[in-house]
Amino acid sequence: MNLEQANIAIRTAWKMSLISIGVTIALTFVYASGGTLAQVDWWNWVDIVLMLALTYGVYKKHRASAVTLFVYYVVGKIYIWIFSGAIIGLPIAAIFAYFFFRGVQGVFAYHRLMNDVEEDTAVNYSI
Repeated sequence: MNLEQANIAIRTAWKMSLISIGVTIALTFVYASGGTLAQVDWWNWVDIVLMLALTYGVYKKHRASAVTLFVYYVVGKIYIWIFSGAIIGLPIAAIFAYFFFRGVQGVFAYHRLMNDVEEDTAVNYSI
């Protein structure tokens, strides 16, 4: 993966995360339509804030954020499928997981490539 591909993978990952957050917000409001927002499970709000924080971390190219976003998303989906007893939305979840994984690859490639550039620059200055 070159630097341009890494940046594209990172950009796609955080944009897909924003889409996921948007869907979560929309579903939270749908769930609340039968009552008030206070009646919505508190985990929905925590999920939104956590995903926003991880998305920002991916945007800033943090490796830990990219890995955590991917793992959090996959584990969260598996938990929901086990809890609900039905695998709902598997194709869409697989697409999101794929792009989050590509984001992980992109962030690691970005840092590897940037370290290579820094090492090459340091070697050129030391000569």
